[in-house]
Amino acid sequence: MSRNRYIGILLLLAIPAVLFAGGNQEQEQESAADQSAGSQQESSGEPIQVSEAVARVNGELVSREEFDSVVESNIARYEAQRGEAFDEQQLPQLERQVLDGLITRTVLEQESDRLDITVSDERFAETLDQFKQQFPDEQGYQTALEQQGFTEAEFETELRRQMVIEELIRSQVYDQVTVSEEDMQEFYDNNPQYFQQQDQVAARHIIFTTDGVEEGERAALQEELAGIREEIVEGADFAEMAREHSQGPTAANGGDLGTFGRGQMVPEFENAAFELEVGEISPVIETQFGYHILQVTERVPAQTQSYAEAQERIRQFLTEDARNSGAQSYVEELRADADVEELIDIE
Repeated sequence: MSRNRYIGILLLLAIPAVLFAGGNQEQEQESAADQSAGSQQESSGEPIQVSEAVARVNGELVSREEFDSVVESNIARYEAQRGEAFDEQQLPQLERQVLDGLITRTVLEQESDRLDITVSDERFAETLDQFKQQFPDEQGYQTALEQQGFTEAEFETELRRQMVIEELIRSQVYDQVTVSEEDMQEFYDNNPQYFQQQDQVAARHIIFTTDGVEEGERAALQEELAGIREEIVEGADFAEMAREHSQGPTAANGGDLGTFGRGQMVPEFENAAFELEVGEISPVIETQFGYHILQVTERVPAQTQSYAEAQERIRQFLTEDARNSGAQSYVEELRADADVEELIDIE
């Protein structure tokens, strides 16, 4: 698995199925009466009664306590991120998502157990260390956990669970995916729109921003920029003048805006850029950001990317697409084959 897969793991709480669910194997009872009473042992040794569960998955109970905890933590996270109260009318939808997620996660964990899929302590420690490196220090890591409602022990437990499930998906789905040369060529031939590149220009500019400038003062700015334009037309170096005078963030690199196509800049700027010849200096133009002069440094004509040029991009796209659809089908099949009994009613 790539390092980046775990950078955002705290944000995966939007899919409570994967990170939060819990299940406990129901103990076999000696009589049907005992089975209907239905207790099972939690890791703490305390039995879970059927009356304290929200679902039974292949005989494994998913506890109400964990279900409630996931719902509550998602509501708290929503309110913290949005700065507004959670709409109680959305509660049934959230509860349905959480319940479905917990059931699916339990099915995936059961399949991981059946196939004896594990993650070594060394690999887990390496992944956890990579995750911690995304924070400036240990305090930053602890603060992030706290903001997401995790203790360190809880997060490490959920991280290991996530890694096991991902290893299951990798071994049963991802490793089986292949993309043939014929597949790639067919995709290229059938989707020419993805490989057509419109004409582009490379340009640089000098800007005087007008944010906070009074209306009566703007004419003076425009006149000053027009004077700078004249100096450039008479031989002054555009990049040097941009470094000295431009007020935008590109000033440090000589006003360089890189290459851009149509629709990427505000209309006034775009129109001027695509009308200029290479090396030509625009008149002073006004946009919502201020006054500009610009110079086009290169024109890139419209072109179609060749199959050879696009091949690796096509391979990556088709591989990712096949993996995603394969994983979805695999999970759906496992879920369909599971003996699932929901023990609560959701509106």
